[in-house]
Amino acid sequence: MRTTIDIPDVLFRKLKAKAALRGETLKECLLRAVRAELRADVTSGEGKRQVTLPIVASKEKSYDISPDRVAEILEEEDRELLAGH
Repeated sequence: MRTTIDIPDVLFRKLKAKAALRGETLKECLLRAVRAELRADVTSGEGKRQVTLPIVASKEKSYDISPDRVAEILEEEDRELLAGH
């Protein structure tokens, strides 16, 4: 697909020079930049970074946070809410 974009002259010259230094065409340079931007959105959640759990260290050895245990906790909370009404 073809499209037209307006790039300020200073930015265009820098982009064209960078492409030349890499031995790329302007099109290749732009496509690489667009792909990197889209990949960053997917992998980082648009600025969010991936974290490793647990986020906060605990004195406890481990927690059961399996999907089954989470469903069980939610069901318990639902039962408590319904019993209260």
